[in-house]
Amino acid sequence: MKQIVVNLLSNALKFTHQGGIEVTVAPNAPDRTVAISVTDTGIGIAREHHERIFEDFRQVDDSPSRQYGGTGLGLAICRRLAHALGGRIALRSDIGEGSTFTLTIPMEAP
Repeated sequence: MKQIVVNLLSNALKFTHQGGIEVTVAPNAPDRTVAISVTDTGIGIAREHHERIFEDFRQVDDSPSRQYGGTGLGLAICRRLAHALGGRIALRSDIGEGSTFTLTIPMEAP
């Protein structure tokens, strides 16, 4: 869980040049889950790329002259770790509006 949150925070820092980043934790007692959200005011992600960014070695901008570095593995690994914990990662984002990545996991380990 720590590795997922660290990666989501790292991405938020990389893509947020103005504004801020917020981390929230919200338990859901009836579902016996907890949601950890990382919200930023960064560049945002177009809806057509929401699933693509969770694929191995994929980034929104994979051109040779891209502005941001990275291998394109971070979110793919996060998704695998979330599934291993019995959870999931959701994304809410639009270009220019920032992003919210939410990790939802069971309160008790599987």
